[in-house]
Amino acid sequence: MTRLSEKFWARPFAHRGLHDALRPENSLTAFKAAVEAGYGIELDVQLSSDGEAMVFHDYTLDRLTAERGRTDSRTTDALTSVRLGTTDDTIPTLETVLHEIGGRASVLIEVKDQSSGFSQTDGALERRVCEVVQAVGCVKTCAIMSFNPFSCQHVKAFLPEVARGMVSYDFEHPHDAAVDAAHRADLAALRWFDEFDADFVSYGADSFPSAAVAGLRATGLPAFCWTIRSPEQAQRALAHCDQITFEGYHA
Repeated sequence: MTRLSEKFWARPFAHRGLHDALRPENSLTAFKAAVEAGYGIELDVQLSSDGEAMVFHDYTLDRLTAERGRTDSRTTDALTSVRLGTTDDTIPTLETVLHEIGGRASVLIEVKDQSSGFSQTDGALERRVCEVVQAVGCVKTCAIMSFNPFSCQHVKAFLPEVARGMVSYDFEHPHDAAVDAAHRADLAALRWFDEFDADFVSYGADSFPSAAVAGLRATGLPAFCWTIRSPEQAQRALAHCDQITFEGYHA
């Protein structure tokens, strides 16, 4: 049984908001556009140096801003003053984003791996995410997920009533090469899914078919997939999952 409400299946999820050249990914502008279009929202969170959950995908500022260096080396005040690309948008806190959304869209919050190897973390980011979700009053409209299954374990401890999920794929990408092969195989096979009482999985569309995902769906547990970039890809993926996360077009 899943804690996800039926609203999570009503519309596809805009990956990092409904972003384009004028609306940066994970920006308030992209999230507002997604809400106005009636989509769900997927977003990412990283930790600031002073313990705040920041809505930002990368571990460094280099790709998305004119700044350089690690995201977690900056304070909340410093990060919220960093412009995204050449727009007026700046890096927002999770609290700001959830207040802006105001329960008008379902939200998938991806906690970025803080261990560098999908292993145990100190739980600081997970704790703060749970605190914000509870304080803003969006336990029913948000779900928290991560590629790191131990983040799911922390979420279960800090806010057991919120839906939690594991993000996965085949773990054969070169950027995962430093992670032990046996551990990568366990991650792809969703080894910790039952132990940490997860509600759903979000699996890489390019890694379908997956025996692990098919097994979960056979028991009635739902599966999202990422990241869909065309209607044709969506059609193929929906043979293996229940909901899509998309970008680059309007699903």
